[in-house]
Order: sequence, then C-alpha cells, then structure tokens
Amino acid sequence: MRITVKCFASSREIVGQHELVIDVRVGATVADLRDVLFETYPRLIDLRLRFAVNAVYAAQEVELHAGDEVACIPPVGGG
Repeated sequence: MRITVKCFASSREIVGQHELVIDVRVGATVADLRDVLFETYPRLIDLRLRFAVNAVYAAQEVELHAGDEVACIPPVGGG
C-alpha cells in the first residue's frame, strides 16, 4: 500500500525532497515505516524524529493505512 511521507527541515535536507511516496506492506506500523526510512536514508537516524499520521502525532505502534500522510518531524529549536 502507498503512504505519502512529508519531510521537513533537516529531514528534507537529508532526503533531498519534501515528499516521498513509499510502498509498505498491509498492516505496517509507524515503526515499520521508520525502519524503511532509516535503511534508505541512514542519516535520519541521528535526528530523533517524531512522526505524525494524518496531522496527529503517532506512537510507533500505530498501524498505517493506504493513502495515509506521515510527517517526519525533526526536533525544533527556538528562542
């Protein structure tokens, strides 16, 4: 099934684009998608990413569904 992955800030710099379309198996979780991303883009591992599914922060065990939009959100600093 196809998932759209949105990348922001430093994650976008590592991936080289703002949006990816990734095929994952039926029943895949956020953790499974994370593993695919880390395997494809190993520099993402150091970012301590958070993930949001359809604009809601999601735990690693959340199951994904076809057409979901997953955001890769790196830590944000401010001041």
